[in-house]
Amino acid sequence: MSTSLRTIDADSTNLLARLPVALIAASAACRVDGLRQTIEGAAAWRDALLKGVLPSAAGLWPTGPVGQVIWYSFPKSLLRFTKGNKDVADAVVENLLQIADGLRSDWENKAADDLAEWLRTESERRRQAAKEEEARRQPKEGQMVKPIEAKPITGKERETKYEEAKAALEGMLGGWAKARMEGAWGEKLAGWTSVSDVFGQLEGEASFGWDLSKGILKHVGWAKVEEMNKLLKALPQIAEIAKALGRAKASENELGPEERIMAKVSRVREELLWVEAPDARTHTDGIHKSDDIPRMLPMEGSLYLHPVFRKLWKAKFIERSLVCYQVKGIAQRRQISEEWVEEEQVVRKKLERGPIIVCLDTSGSMNGVPETVAKAITLEAMRLAHAEGRDCLLYAFSGSGDVSEHVLDLSPAGIESLCKFLCMSFHGGTDVSGPISAATRKLDGAKWKRADIIMVSDGEFGVPAHTQETLEEAKKKYGLRVHGLLVSNGFHGSYGMSSMRSLCDPVHVFRDWAEVKGL
Repeated sequence: MSTSLRTIDADSTNLLARLPVALIAASAACRVDGLRQTIEGAAAWRDALLKGVLPSAAGLWPTGPVGQVIWYSFPKSLLRFTKGNKDVADAVVENLLQIADGLRSDWENKAADDLAEWLRTESERRRQAAKEEEARRQPKEGQMVKPIEAKPITGKERETKYEEAKAALEGMLGGWAKARMEGAWGEKLAGWTSVSDVFGQLEGEASFGWDLSKGILKHVGWAKVEEMNKLLKALPQIAEIAKALGRAKASENELGPEERIMAKVSRVREELLWVEAPDARTHTDGIHKSDDIPRMLPMEGSLYLHPVFRKLWKAKFIERSLVCYQVKGIAQRRQISEEWVEEEQVVRKKLERGPIIVCLDTSGSMNGVPETVAKAITLEAMRLAHAEGRDCLLYAFSGSGDVSEHVLDLSPAGIESLCKFLCMSFHGGTDVSGPISAATRKLDGAKWKRADIIMVSDGEFGVPAHTQETLEEAKKKYGLRVHGLLVSNGFHGSYGMSSMRSLCDPVHVFRDWAEVKGL
């Protein structure tokens, strides 16, 4: 194989490596520009979208008006969801390839239809003009007159008119492009924006499913999610309580247990050595030929003083052959050397926050404003867990044996579970032994052993002795912390506080009642 062919093959391989297989196939199906130019353009779009920006307008693909209208019509709000997300970026690029091909096809087909209509009307006009011209003629009697034929439409006229038709349609391309992008991404974008407004910047939006807007966001409970989100903005106390959860990292400077590891360590050695130094002249070391006048032998100086031999001295000077003392010197130098050795080291890593387990009282006494606060703290715990990459679990409890578990994450199932919970009504009695038993059993798993529990209740319950014993064992075994959020209306405040303190430390008392009642 020749060098040029090898270069071409390597270049093609590098080009194809810039796109996943699905986008290469989509590029091959797009007929806007040549295949190489299309692949390069799709790769440029993909690289830019992954950075959360639009590609440079210089050298834009597709070329011509199609590329310009796509660039100007692209929904800028979509960039926040393509940034760093290959799934979404690839889907957007594939859609752009389809839109570009469709725009080109529709543009050319509409121009061809306009050309056909012009050909029909122009041919008819020319035939009618020929008939009128023939009718105006008055030949003499017996004289044969050749019929007048309509002037045919030339290929150049067809080409010119086709280009004029395309130019006249350029103004419509922008509307076509915008409508297609809105159809492809409008509903998804509205859904992702709605979710991210509640839960913050999302990571991996594609994992929420492309049908997010059609499913979860049309769930009757999603309106409750948005309502709770608005409420939380007026309740800073809830956010502060949620931030306190996570016993493994009480402060930024708290460190975990010591860990001994073998690691390579750089050792630097420093020595002082006596070495020869050309710039240091400390003693004489023989004679040699040179042009070093200060160190020439006296006999050479006598030549210079002699009126006859002075020319000889000058010649020896030019040739650097004067006999001179040879001097040398030594100086003290600092030598630094580095070597790598393996040795045992003790490291202490910063601890990460543990998971959150919410035990939420859904008894009838929580009905009303306490119910609203309880749902708000649940949403805030889920939102905080998502932001910090932690797990979150909810145990909703009321009477004996009535405990339901909800995994709160930002999967479609997790959001749907949250929506169902926010729609439920609180009723029944209160039995705290069920959720405490379920939560402490969860701590036996490696995933949950560093979890914090937050008990949200009005405190209108009794605490069995075995429940307190279960908690004490979990605290000793796992270092468990149980936070409490008391949301009593105040009718049984002292009783509620006493019950909560028997289980929780610390106990947070919700005080922003005016904010909730005013909403």
